[in-house]
Amino acid sequence: CGTKTLSDDSKPVSWYGLQSGSQVSLLITKPPPFQVSLTNLQGKKSTYDIKPDETVRNFKKRVQSREGVPVSQQRLIYEGTTLAEDEKTFSDYNVEALGTINLTGYLRGG
Repeated sequence: CGTKTLSDDSKPVSWYGLQSGSQVSLLITKPPPFQVSLTNLQGKKSTYDIKPDETVRNFKKRVQSREGVPVSQQRLIYEGTTLAEDEKTFSDYNVEALGTINLTGYLRGG
């Protein structure tokens, strides 16, 4: 009774020699953190480590801490898409490793 890793998604379970009554365990792993660049209002780039399941709101709090821009004044843009919904995650917006997020401010009307 040995342990096997079923790592090839294209193979049927029977290919691994599993028989009726075999026990299978499922290990769910989270995607690892990765780095993105943030270009701030002055055009300066900073590197941030993020997790795919991190929310935009949490990231904005980190940006406020490092860049000094209040969360309420941040507008984040990734590949032409505004990250407008604070409760969404980087995974929801398909942000990828080594991508660049642009920080712009909201213009005040007058």
